[in-house]
Amino acid sequence: MITLALALLLSSCAKNGADGAPTGYVKASDEQADFTLYVPQNWTIDLSSAAAGAYCSASDPSSVSVMAWELPNADTTLDEWWELNRSEIESVFTEFAVVSDENTTVDGLYAKKVVYTASIGGYAYQYMQVAAIKGTSVYLFTYASVEENYETHLEEVAKMLEFLKIGS
Repeated sequence: MITLALALLLSSCAKNGADGAPTGYVKASDEQADFTLYVPQNWTIDLSSAAAGAYCSASDPSSVSVMAWELPNADTTLDEWWELNRSEIESVFTEFAVVSDENTTVDGLYAKKVVYTASIGGYAYQYMQVAAIKGTSVYLFTYASVEENYETHLEEVAKMLEFLKIGS
């Protein structure tokens, strides 16, 4: 029994790096963020924006990002927030179309997952946005890719969502 317990303890230690990253992943969020994003170690962490994020490669700029901000009103529901987000998306992109809209969970929190297509500058993209509310903040995970590469990274994106930690 003790041997089994030690084996389980040692195997769980091997799954995480020094910064708590699961094996094969690196931490892409900084210490100031109120969330923790892990991305595959072969992805490039993108420090060029206020969001924590990463992209696959120069030849495949599929990307993920996480942002958090205060809700407009403390009692805003996730559905109400999504409608605000959707109107902002529609004001920027053309040919906006929802592919799927479902309820899910992220880090144990109720979340909304919306997959949509949209165009900008003559290029067609596919997006997955997963939003959750904790306290008075909304946390938004976004996966973006040109339509033809979207399916390529869904397994990695699912793992990133599985490892995402929200709030302090």
